[in-house]
Amino acid sequence: MWEQINSLGAKGSENGIILQDEEYKKSCRITLEKCPRYYAITCGVYGAMVHTAFCDYNNYKEIYEAMKEELSAFIDRETTEDEEMDFYEYFTNKYQ
Repeated sequence: MWEQINSLGAKGSENGIILQDEEYKKSCRITLEKCPRYYAITCGVYGAMVHTAFCDYNNYKEIYEAMKEELSAFIDRETTEDEEMDFYEYFTNKYQ
């Protein structure tokens, strides 16, 4: 289950205002920021990957939820090191 982190309203890594900030099984984190001209979604798998995707005002909620779903599914399955690297490449290419 995703758990809320208490950073709402603070300044995020992209200098926007944090609207959502969640952690999954103490293994990954995802943060949604509202910036002046776009939304930024920064996520990471602890010790392995950090990525920021930029969204417009029309689709940021859907992208945020899709990223959460893919990250949690990844964390929940057993993977080899090669499979992890493949996921990171796929994920960062899909969400730009």
